[in-house]
Amino acid sequence: MDLDPASLVAEARCIADDDGGTPLRFVPDLTELTRAIDSEARLHDQGRARTRAALVSALVTQIRVRHMMAAVPEISSVPIRPVFITGLLRTGTTFLQHLLAQHPDLRSPALWETMAPAAAEEPDDLIAACEAYIKEYYRAAPGFRSIHLLQAQLPEECHRLTASSFRHSIYALRYRVPGYSRWLRGQSMLPAYRFHKDQLRCVLWRRPGAPVLLKCPSHLWHAEDLARVYPNAKVIRLHRSPAVAVPSVCSLTSTVRAARSDAVDREEIGRYWLDYAAEALNRLRRGTGPTATAPLDLDFRDVVGDPLGAAERVCDYIGVPLTAEARRRMTAFMAAENDATTGRHTYALEDFGLTEKDFEERFAPYRSEFGI
Repeated sequence: MDLDPASLVAEARCIADDDGGTPLRFVPDLTELTRAIDSEARLHDQGRARTRAALVSALVTQIRVRHMMAAVPEISSVPIRPVFITGLLRTGTTFLQHLLAQHPDLRSPALWETMAPAAAEEPDDLIAACEAYIKEYYRAAPGFRSIHLLQAQLPEECHRLTASSFRHSIYALRYRVPGYSRWLRGQSMLPAYRFHKDQLRCVLWRRPGAPVLLKCPSHLWHAEDLARVYPNAKVIRLHRSPAVAVPSVCSLTSTVRAARSDAVDREEIGRYWLDYAAEALNRLRRGTGPTATAPLDLDFRDVVGDPLGAAERVCDYIGVPLTAEARRRMTAFMAAENDATTGRHTYALEDFGLTEKDFEERFAPYRSEFGI
């Protein structure tokens, strides 16, 4: 299956009914990504087909966002009052976002919205398309169902608004692309975050709301660029023992890559996440005081041990009261059968060539700073 950028762009323009006049500023990034996928990812035929479809979809989003913003200039002035949840993957960020999304005074875009932020179809059609996507994703990666919950009408990571620029670390999770990862480390995330903001404005123009609640682990690595694009953002950071979180995300990575490749090197994945996680976590520092930009730090154990207490701390931090109605909805959400995962997610350090000593040495600054 051809991953040539020119071919991908041509197909996307056809789908988006674009005559070629819409500029696509991220084609150089696409070229870097496809070069690495072709030379390093070792995809099987079905994996290449899925990859081509995903890359074309991202290009279609780029075109449609430009079309919408040109047709409706006021979108560029849509106000955003953002709240970002972040933390190393597997630290409870999804649970906290889903819980807070029950608050009637918080706007948290659903998965179907972030998958198609500027699509012209009706919401019911977009929801149906999203549900079909989820069904196919779980079919291609059956182990994923026991690791991460996907539902069309629940919120999901906002990497879907950033990665459509082809400048995002999610591609190093999906594919074995060390060359792309090295290239990405030398790039600013400002262009990707600016496009994230354009797409978020498209979403909020169709259905307004504030504060808007978003979540993605990748913000942990790019806090400065995030703050430059969203200077008024509130940031909540979750913390969990890296010795638990890292092998869990290694398991997630191997499961996702196996949907596209028969050559998944688990020890290579372990080395990648050990280095990448240490890079972000060891430079974190606790908030220095009640300033507008100081993050709110929460421990995973507190979030799962007292969810409503954690929600109240977040609400106090962002200036939105945790009302009786919000408490009722959150309690009902936790009591309901909202977890569509099946089976048990099992993993171990040694599955990925890791040892307890690795974590004692590599994460000592982080563990000392946050008492992990």
